[in-house]
This record gives sequence, C-alpha cells and structure tokens, in this order.
Amino acid sequence: MLTHDTSNRTCIANLFSAITAVGMTTLVACNSQSASNENEHDTIVVSSEVESEAFHADNDIAMTVRSIADAIRVGEPLDSTEYDFEGVLTDGQGAPLYTDVQGAPGIWVVDVLDKKNVTIRNLFLGDLLPNDLEAYLLQSLNLTENHRIQFNLHEAVDDNETDIVVYDFDGGYLRFEIRAGMAPNGLEGPLLTIIMSSDPPAGAEIQTVV
Repeated sequence: MLTHDTSNRTCIANLFSAITAVGMTTLVACNSQSASNENEHDTIVVSSEVESEAFHADNDIAMTVRSIADAIRVGEPLDSTEYDFEGVLTDGQGAPLYTDVQGAPGIWVVDVLDKKNVTIRNLFLGDLLPNDLEAYLLQSLNLTENHRIQFNLHEAVDDNETDIVVYDFDGGYLRFEIRAGMAPNGLEGPLLTIIMSSDPPAGAEIQTVV
C-alpha cells in the first residue's frame, strides 16, 4: 500500500512539474514574442528616420536644368525618353531638395510636354524652399535679375495666389510658378513648377528688365 501511494504521489508530482514547465515555456514565449514585436516596431521607426537623414544621390537638379537649357539653346528637340523622370532630385551635395510630410526624401516629376517644353515639379508637400531653389538654379545658369523679363497675367494664368517669374536664358525661357498647397490633414507647403521652353510663355514681354 505504501508503495502504491508513493507511486501516485510521484506521478502527481511529475504531472505538476510538467504543467508548470509548459506554463513557464508559454509565458516566456509570449514575452519573447511581445519583445520581438516591440523591437521590430522600434527598428522600423529608427531605420526610416536614419534613411531619410542619411539619403544621398547624384541627381543634382542643376545638372538636369543645364542639360535641358543646352538642348533648347541649340534647337535640339526634347526627348521624353531622355528627360522624363520621377524620383528624388538633389542639391549639389546630393541631399534631397525637400523632405515630405512623412519624413521621406521629396519626389520630383520631370515631364517633357512636347519637343519644345518641359516641366519640373515637386510631387508632394514638404519643407521645400522654392526661393532658395530658384536662386540656386539661376546661379547654375549664370543668370541674374537682369535676365528677368516682365510677365503679365492673362486668362490662362489669372491666379493671384500663384507667384510667376520668367527669365530669358539666351535661346530659351525659364519660368517659376510658386503656389501654396494643403494636404488633407491640414498641413501647408509650397508647390513649385518650373517650365522650360524654347518659345516665350504667353504674357511674357521679350524686352529684358533692366
């Protein structure tokens, strides 16, 4: 009888130990999974921030603008297969020209409209400084305020909320259009459209402003 009772107690003890071991294993696994999820989430956030801050590319917008200007000056038809582009354009140091509202490097679209006209515009809102970018591009083309020409609003661009300036770059025309945009969440930012053409835009007076 004693042997039988001892055997039962041994079985019960072994069963209790097994249940305890399974419970501890499950608890450890859950905690490990939870920690893994938290770490994964933290890694994604940090990785995104580091990627945005450390972004570098050799897509200098000044090189793109100079290339288009050279083609227009010599009368070369603009080719969409050569110039069309959607992606990050940078300054001379390889840094994005703006960061969008999500914290990512800002996207630009270069679009050849026809053989004589091309547009360059920021696709999203962000911290773009359009006046600084205008100054950078003018410098890259060796243009000054003396190359600026008078522009009169007309039916096609009768928009008091858009700032428009036009420059003559000796064989072509460079036009900057700046207006305010608003995201669905209420955030505001500038929208810049750069238009390069071989013919003067409607409303532009050919005489250079002195």
